[in-house]
Amino acid sequence: MSFRHTLKDRVQFADTDMAGIVHFSNFFRYMERVEHDFFRSLGMSIWDGNNLEVAAEARVGWPRVHASCDYKAPLRFEEEFEMELLVEDIRARTLRYRVRFWKSDGTLAAEGSLVAACVQKDPASGRMKAVSIPDRVREKLSTAPPESLAPPKDHA
Repeated sequence: MSFRHTLKDRVQFADTDMAGIVHFSNFFRYMERVEHDFFRSLGMSIWDGNNLEVAAEARVGWPRVHASCDYKAPLRFEEEFEMELLVEDIRARTLRYRVRFWKSDGTLAAEGSLVAACVQKDPASGRMKAVSIPDRVREKLSTAPPESLAPPKDHA
């Protein structure tokens, strides 16, 4: 079972504002990127649409129902950084992640929170409805220990 995943990246020019600093909105794209990579590392996808091993009526998706981010230090064009995803909470129908963004010198650049709901498409209405997280997903996840979720200190 897994509760932590990291992904290294580099700030692209398109991610920055006129000052060469990552625009705040791109941190939400980064959070989604590390979440997708986390699911892939577990042999899954956040979208079951192409997974023929899962019956159509059992396929789920993961829309975001909450996202926030606190900014501590700027990330700049061409700078390398590491995203750290921690599974903060597993509920019946939702997953809560804590995502930290670390500069290459170990400084915390930002810390975000993301909540994704497990949903299925209702065949009759076509609307999404929240459902329990399938066992096939739940068995691959665990929550991070409290010390991992404590306020971070810069690390190298």
